[in-house]
Amino acid sequence: MKPQVLIVDDSLAIRMDLRGLLRGAGFQVTACETRALAQKVLRSKTFSLAILDVLLPDGDGIELLREIRAATDPVHTPVILLSTETEVKHRIQALGAEADEYLGKPYDGNYLVLRAAELVSQRSTVLRATGAGASIATGKKVLVVDDSPTYRAALAQLLRQGGCDVIPAQSGEEALSLLAVERVDCVIMDLLMPGMGGLEAARRMKRSGALCHIPVILLTGHEDAGTREEGAEIGVDDVVLKTPELTLLKTRLRSLFRPRAAQGTEAAVPSRRAGPPLDEAPPSSHARAGPSSVAPAADSLFDQVVAASGLSSVIGPSTIVRACRRAGIAPRSMSPEDLHRALPAIHETLRLFLNEEDSSRGIAAISLLARGATQVPS
Repeated sequence: MKPQVLIVDDSLAIRMDLRGLLRGAGFQVTACETRALAQKVLRSKTFSLAILDVLLPDGDGIELLREIRAATDPVHTPVILLSTETEVKHRIQALGAEADEYLGKPYDGNYLVLRAAELVSQRSTVLRATGAGASIATGKKVLVVDDSPTYRAALAQLLRQGGCDVIPAQSGEEALSLLAVERVDCVIMDLLMPGMGGLEAARRMKRSGALCHIPVILLTGHEDAGTREEGAEIGVDDVVLKTPELTLLKTRLRSLFRPRAAQGTEAAVPSRRAGPPLDEAPPSSHARAGPSSVAPAADSLFDQVVAASGLSSVIGPSTIVRACRRAGIAPRSMSPEDLHRALPAIHETLRLFLNEEDSSRGIAAISLLARGATQVPS
């Protein structure tokens, strides 16, 4: 059976172009021009991939992406977001909304088809490895941090029913104290708490070499794009709206654990999460690194790429890791040839955080490394 792809874009020309490209690559395509029509189609059909425009005549693609992520179907549906070159803020929001890929318009048709095939293949492998309905949270240890005893107890009960071990905490300070002595698989933390809030506690975790690999989900009572952007920059894995039913959080948690569980079964399945790897050292400062700051004695090609990128030392390592993983490259052991293959993904990622001039400067410096240069000239 051909993989089913949903396209949502108000441009007839783009819908026709994508339809032709994807059908030629063996996909079955359903195309919609509005968010409302896409919502109707999604209620009656399951897709292997969705390609969404950020700006739609009756809403925005990021909100539609969040609706897809909130669906009760536990199987992760890959989503590619399309946006114009100037919509940097929308691209940053895409990180918090769990987009699997974000491409600028005009897009590279060949790369889009290649990426679509990769995402669908990864989804199929995860399904084979774990089973669509399997509980993947069994045996996971989750730290639940919330100053409300009622909500904390309800969340703990939900997680225990799903097979998790739960450690409760009532503040950011208590959470960090517990993390110093307890190994956990995930932290679910309220955004606003007396004393240290969720964002500050998450920031400290992501700066710690011992804790930076632990997935963090923040709970918030109100939708706020600024919180999502700040969380994405820190390295938070998700920001979830706090609801009494807890359905959305349960779906997010299952999606978070599923690729990690599958990765242990089949090494060929890369994690879709954007968090830093286990062996990633924490940033030592907040200084901004430019292309000219690459040191000849860098420990690895990965370190040189991070230094050349122009990204701050806070988000640089995890951001380059994301880009390499999207290109199917192991960041810590990549060769110049691997880096050359990852250049389009890295360039696209740099443009999320840098202006056009700085991103072009950064990718030019990284391109030199891909050609085998041992030092980027200043």
